[in-house]
Amino acid sequence: MPMQNDEDVEAEMREVAQDAADIDGPFVPGVLRTDIADAEEFGDFEFYAWERYYSQDKGSSTINNFFSSVSKLEEFLEQSSRVNCSATDIGTRGAKRFKQWLTNEVTKETAASYINTLDNMAQFYMSKEYYPGNPFNNLADGIDTSNSRNASSSFQDNERIIVDDIRLQEAIQMAHGSQLIVLLAVLVKTGIRVSETCNLDWEDINLEHSLADDLLPNPRTELSDMPDHIYIDPAKDEDTYRSNTSGNKRKVGTEIPIDGELKRLLLWHALSRERRFEDENPVFTVNDNPDNKPSDRLGMITAWKRVTEWADEYDDEWHDSDRGEKKNVTPHWFRAKFSSYMTRRLEAIDDFDGEPRDIVKGQRGDVGQDVIEEYRLRPDHYSSIIRSQQFKIGLEGI
Repeated sequence: MPMQNDEDVEAEMREVAQDAADIDGPFVPGVLRTDIADAEEFGDFEFYAWERYYSQDKGSSTINNFFSSVSKLEEFLEQSSRVNCSATDIGTRGAKRFKQWLTNEVTKETAASYINTLDNMAQFYMSKEYYPGNPFNNLADGIDTSNSRNASSSFQDNERIIVDDIRLQEAIQMAHGSQLIVLLAVLVKTGIRVSETCNLDWEDINLEHSLADDLLPNPRTELSDMPDHIYIDPAKDEDTYRSNTSGNKRKVGTEIPIDGELKRLLLWHALSRERRFEDENPVFTVNDNPDNKPSDRLGMITAWKRVTEWADEYDDEWHDSDRGEKKNVTPHWFRAKFSSYMTRRLEAIDDFDGEPRDIVKGQRGDVGQDVIEEYRLRPDHYSSIIRSQQFKIGLEGI
């Protein structure tokens, strides 16, 4: 979709951009990527959103669907090793690879919606003779959405890539850098989302240890009587931070026990962290980017990239950017790994008095009545058992 130099369209874009930048408040309230104050930053996607959505008073769900489709396209291009271009320069071959990747990332129904949205945008620009072609033309027609609503969403989906536990232990042990090891350990032991991991502050962790008293701020009140737990706060939504972490999707606050191995890793990580006791106090930070301060919160895209690069470096069969999420080792793969692993471990305990799947769902943040009664009302009852069954990396020496 390479763009042509069309002076009329460029002039129109500049005029619309300036009008949008001059309004009282951000161009698009609630959508961080288009919180634009400078007309020079106004690009193709923002121009289209203004012309086709905002100026016509379209609903927020329609607008968010558009920006979600754009974000997925940008995510694909960032991860892909075969398609090297910007989102506005993608061609037909790249669009087909994007479709293949997207159908493994989201439901087929959502994939078709995203591609149709991009198709409409390309048609809009073609009508102005600004794009020379439409790489998304009829691309969604080949996506069969007839069974998408009935498709299984089980976290033990057999389509996911299978990694031997011993090799996974070895790969985590060989990871470069304490922060990456701790990040991987949190993902595999707790099953929380990568966005929830990025959103963790030290106040969200209660470690019962003399070192923690000196190294860390006081834990939040929800953990005051729950040593060796982390807390996932549903109030941390996508507007909480301006560092591309996305929000915590779960609807309820969740206390999750951590075992001795993860406790030692967190203490080890805390020893090397920058000390902060006010404002944001992130557990995971960006410290290798010259554009960021050492204390900047680790963003979700960066965290995702670090995990997939680690997987590819250890075994090139673990990750292929054009293969789709389910067949790759990614942060979300760890969430599925935790769920299936913990369920099997709990089911193997002969005298266990709980329902394993409901307990796992409780840690994942599900809110069904069975989950509430089984896990959320009795977290202390299961804490020691859960700790004993969490995935062991084999870092007893730390």
